[in-house]
This record gives sequence, C-alpha cells and structure tokens, in this order.
Amino acid sequence: MANRSYLFVGDHEGINPGWADDIPDIEQCVLAEDVYCVPLLWLAMFRPADLVTTTFPPEDDDDDEGPVEVTAPLAPTERALAQLDAALPALHSIFQDAGRLDEHAALLREGMESMPGRFVTIELYEIAVLIDEEKYYRDLRAGLGSLDGPGDLAADRARLTDLAQLREGRPFPPARLVVDGLDAPDDDWWNHSRLLGTGYLRPVPWEASAAAPA
Repeated sequence: MANRSYLFVGDHEGINPGWADDIPDIEQCVLAEDVYCVPLLWLAMFRPADLVTTTFPPEDDDDDEGPVEVTAPLAPTERALAQLDAALPALHSIFQDAGRLDEHAALLREGMESMPGRFVTIELYEIAVLIDEEKYYRDLRAGLGSLDGPGDLAADRARLTDLAQLREGRPFPPARLVVDGLDAPDDDWWNHSRLLGTGYLRPVPWEASAAAPA
C-alpha cells in the first residue's frame, strides 16, 4: 500500500487527527491526499513556527515499539491561507523558470474555504518515515523557512522539489489541467498532483468545475 499524505481541515486542534479516536466523520475533514510526497502548495500554507511535535501512545498496549513521536504543521485556517498568499513571491523566485502559481493557489484556497474547520494540518508521518525520518523533518523545516525569504535559490529549489516530488525540467502545468481535460505529457499530470494533491471523498476545485455535481 502506498505511503500517503492527507490535508485536513477541521476543528481538532492537534496534529494527525486521523490517529484520534474521538473525531466523528473524520474522513469528511480530508480535503485532499497524495502519495509518496507532500504537495508544494500544501507546504506553502505553513512556516517553521507552525511545526508541532506530539508523542502518541502505541495503538496496542503490547506494541514493543512504544510511543511514536510525530512532527507535522498545524495552523489556524485563516493564517494558513494568508501564508499561502504570502509564499507566492518566494515560490516564484525559487522556481523562477517554471511559471506562476497564482491560479493554482486560488483553486486551493477555494477548496479550503469550502470546508468548515478552524484548523488546517497535514498528516505526513507515512512520508517522513519512507527513508530517513530525521533528515525529512530537517528538510521540511528548512523548506518551510525558505518561503519567508529564499536564501540559496538552487538549494531551496532542490529541497522543495524533493519534498513535493516534482519532476524537473518543465514549466508548471496549467492550474485547470484536470478540470479542462487538457492534452499534456504525463510529467505535467504528475506535477499537477504534486502541486495540489488529489481529491479524497469530495470534488476539489482543481479537478472538477464549479458546475459539477457533488
């Protein structure tokens, strides 16, 4: 089974809400998902100060591995959306040859605003543990830090490209690639989901037109 990340919007003021036992209809709090990565514009909603570390007890009292320490971003929804907008100039500098992301960010904002919930978080533990968990969290913190003001553009680009698993060498695909069913190479379809993720249980604006039935 593929390792997945999930974008949650809800009233649970904590990370990894999918691990909680007391949240009714938890799946309704998932806006989007992706596999083997965290999409770039999800990351753009957070900064290093939003990273929260929590220790979770083992699922089973007989689990020999013991408690699990997890780090993930968490922010009030309004702040996350403001930080998304504020990150765009930095992303345009870091990915200066790839084009702009204003329309993509607008579609993500539309999806976020369609969901009730005071907090937004990314469940990314399955991604962090794929290879080197310590390095992943270090790169995540540095990647989020670059959104406030890029430093070494090449290093920032390489780090964010790896976190989002973007395929390099192409301009960003159109924001409405999926909505309009555009003819595009496989790399563009791949990169589109690495910018925004894919829908979970509900239509998302970057995959379905506003007129599409729910």
